[in-house]
Amino acid sequence: MAFVPCRYGTEVVGGAETLTRLLVEELDARGWPVEILTTCALDPYSWTNHFPEGVETIHGITVRRFPTESRKYTRKVFKTEQRILAGKRVSPAKQDFWIRNVVTSNALREYLTWHKEDYRAFVFAPYLFGTTYQGVHTVPDRAFIIPCLHEEPYAHLQVFKELMRAAKGLMFNSVPEMELARRLYGDDLPGRVVGMGFSPYVANGDRFRYKYSIEGDFVLYCGRREIAKNTPMLLRYFCNFLENTGREVSLVLTGAGRIEIPFSFRNRVIDVGFVDERDLRDAYSAATLICHPSTKESFSIMILEAWLAGLPCLIHRDCAVTRHHVEASGGGLWFYDYPTFHEAMEFMLDHPEVRREMGERGRDYVLGSYSWDEVVKNFAAVLEDPLTLGTGGVA
Repeated sequence: MAFVPCRYGTEVVGGAETLTRLLVEELDARGWPVEILTTCALDPYSWTNHFPEGVETIHGITVRRFPTESRKYTRKVFKTEQRILAGKRVSPAKQDFWIRNVVTSNALREYLTWHKEDYRAFVFAPYLFGTTYQGVHTVPDRAFIIPCLHEEPYAHLQVFKELMRAAKGLMFNSVPEMELARRLYGDDLPGRVVGMGFSPYVANGDRFRYKYSIEGDFVLYCGRREIAKNTPMLLRYFCNFLENTGREVSLVLTGAGRIEIPFSFRNRVIDVGFVDERDLRDAYSAATLICHPSTKESFSIMILEAWLAGLPCLIHRDCAVTRHHVEASGGGLWFYDYPTFHEAMEFMLDHPEVRREMGERGRDYVLGSYSWDEVVKNFAAVLEDPLTLGTGGVA
């Protein structure tokens, strides 16, 4: 079978892309014949061709790369996108025009057309991009989608309702995501919760602190730095917290994307940039807590990985998925404005024993709900019988 993410590679930052890569690697390790069909893009904003076109092997898995088309980000495309983001009505014709000008690859679509019979199934991820739109409509009878869906204006478009209903089956990451999809697109959507598996790991927090010269308590943020992830809000809240309390605590940022750190706080806000898997796990082990302020998540890999290190979390109340994880596990607290952020920070910094208990609850939740055996079983169930609706064995 083939997985068809819009981007792929060990240096690619993004939840959907990471989830896809780890699932593929787990299936490959279990003897499943899998390939990757993807684009040459690395940057999720420009979608320019970065990797060479052709075939390569990553961690023993065949990866076939196809060039993206030049983005035709005309005034008409821009105006259509602004109407979508504003929640205004956009005709089906304009929706179709917009999605065909996001990120597409005619070479990838042509490969799917000519090699459809070579694969048992095609698994596309995530829902939002033109490669998924093109691909599902090219091979609908063999198409499965890992939507990575969350509440956002794009999710309400008719073009995506048609996309979801065209696929043979859907593989959701969490119960809240599945509930949202069925609320938007119909209760009879084929598929179930599959999720992603996690395994215990060994990390060294002291190694991370030594490598990046970090001392004392610190709050960890992982992932893309952008408005959609509420990273600027976290930076603003954290700087306000330092001004109001004078606490000796730092904010450590990992991941990709630019962020402007106020000059007067550069000794307390430390940007270590993109880190490899070992450094990231060491960061989980070294941190005091992890903060994930995004309200737009379908799964939140970082929170679950951090819990494996016993790290408590602070999340935004208005994210259905991360709040579901916290309520189910007891592994953290949530906030919804600066006063509640301030209160939660003070409480967690002042109560190390409570932090430890939260981290342990989070770890138990991940190990009990997201084993790879259960995930692979649910994945196989969707392939075999996508019309069997259910949540699988995950929370």
